[in-house]
Amino acid sequence: MRFLNLTLFLILIIAVSVCGCTTPSPAPAHMSPQTAGPTTPVGSTPWKFVVFADSPDPAANTTTGVSPELIPIATAIAAEKPDLTLYMGDLVNGWELTNASPMAGNYTGQLGNWMADVDPIHNYTTGTGIPIYVVRGNHEDGLTQTVAPLLNAYRATAASGMPANGPPGEEKLTYSFTYKGAKFIGIDNYIAHDGLKETVNQSWMDEQLTKDTRPFMFVFGHSPAYVVVNDTDDEDFALATHPPQRDIFWESMVKTNVSAYFCGHAHLYARSESRNVQQIVSGNAGAHMIAFDPADIDPALTLEYPVKAIALKSQRVGYLVITVHEDTGTFDGIQKTLNPVTNVWETGDTFSLKAR
Repeated sequence: MRFLNLTLFLILIIAVSVCGCTTPSPAPAHMSPQTAGPTTPVGSTPWKFVVFADSPDPAANTTTGVSPELIPIATAIAAEKPDLTLYMGDLVNGWELTNASPMAGNYTGQLGNWMADVDPIHNYTTGTGIPIYVVRGNHEDGLTQTVAPLLNAYRATAASGMPANGPPGEEKLTYSFTYKGAKFIGIDNYIAHDGLKETVNQSWMDEQLTKDTRPFMFVFGHSPAYVVVNDTDDEDFALATHPPQRDIFWESMVKTNVSAYFCGHAHLYARSESRNVQQIVSGNAGAHMIAFDPADIDPALTLEYPVKAIALKSQRVGYLVITVHEDTGTFDGIQKTLNPVTNVWETGDTFSLKAR
């Protein structure tokens, strides 16, 4: 009997070794950003994401509500083969269109056109392709217009697949997700908090910044926290219009080692930093361009690119590619711009930073 028990025990050991039951199955090579869990291992293979924003059509009589530049931008982004993309608001002309355009008031139609134009990146019909994470801009807000139809259209279209883990009332508008060694926090700038519309849900933000953290922490929203153009009367510079609340927001990112805040609204590219947190404006996805003057940026910022003035006629559409190196704790940025003469994508800003 003792010999039989020993034999059975040896057979069991051999069976376990053969089937590999003592070792967990390897994680899939590409995890969906929404399903990447807290045990996602740090990898040695670099991965990347793209940030871009602001694609309303500059034409007042637009028939789509979307800039014609968005299709070539989306095609170029898809060719980068990023793991995911962040879009920081102002998808369409939205509420701003007048009766000069047949798309005025047709919010579902405008947003549907935007979804069709980014099809090279992500097919919204089949749910396939590269994930696009969107937050609202002021063009999807409504301002003094009737907000409900525009907000409802946004939630039912481009935002329908966004994570629903935001604070009550902000589901799919404000949210977070993780991917490999990074955590992303998307904020809506146009929900009122404590009676102030252009602010952040700071209590939720504080919780997210200290919960399920990663070596790489990124935040994205539509409005720059610090203005980068001479437009201080613009009420749509949501965060900058409330300096006390903006300062609390920025301090929370400084204290929790956020590496960068990505935003748009200003229709240009500008990279600055304040207290070691980058503010990267990448709002040149096809909306009407604006000139840039380094003298106009908020004194709280240290400008890193561009360091010289750029005239309106010299501004270009583009996007930013971020490559994350988890093994070295660094991330690189390469700004891509489209040469309007040669129709060739060229490199603008480049940088390499340590995760904080």
